[in-house]
Amino acid sequence: TCYEKKKAVVSTQSTGEGAELWTQLRQFQNEMVVGPTGRRMFPNFNVRLNGLWPTRFYHIFLEARPIDHNKHSFDYQTQRWLITGPAEMESNKRIYYHPETPLQGSGWMRKPISFKTPKFTTGRREGNMIEIRKGQKYVLVLHVVEISDEEDQSNKCLEFVFEETEFITVSSHQNQAVAATKLNRNGRINVPVH
Repeated sequence: TCYEKKKAVVSTQSTGEGAELWTQLRQFQNEMVVGPTGRRMFPNFNVRLNGLWPTRFYHIFLEARPIDHNKHSFDYQTQRWLITGPAEMESNKRIYYHPETPLQGSGWMRKPISFKTPKFTTGRREGNMIEIRKGQKYVLVLHVVEISDEEDQSNKCLEFVFEETEFITVSSHQNQAVAATKLNRNGRINVPVH
């Protein structure tokens, strides 16, 4: 059983440029471009953990969790996202294990934990991909699982929901404000616009 952040002893916060940009994009309803071959997450997701036992080992993984059970599409007249039906069946492959996992608590707390390599895909998951569905809303959830040596083998698990990371999946950007904001922050990325 995982415990929510408010019940946890561990304190966490998102750090760096990513937190500011995620918050800025959320006001426009952030969009994440996805496709069958996979697309990197932008902005990057970085977190800093404090309060872990320095000598105990922990698994760290990232989940793209559905926010609702609806399919959404963009209405160009109102410039808003509308619910257009029920969501597609969700994949159980929405998790990305950090490449350094497992690691001692001291290692995780030494510096911000960066998730720069995961890709979102609407196809079959391979390697560092997170399988999700187009036109659906997600939020990023960080899981911290302490590896237990106790006889009961019950690992202590904490989860942290980062509401500022809410996004909707698209094949190309629908909202010009989202596309412009992303392009202004990283001119090297390809920002397709519908």
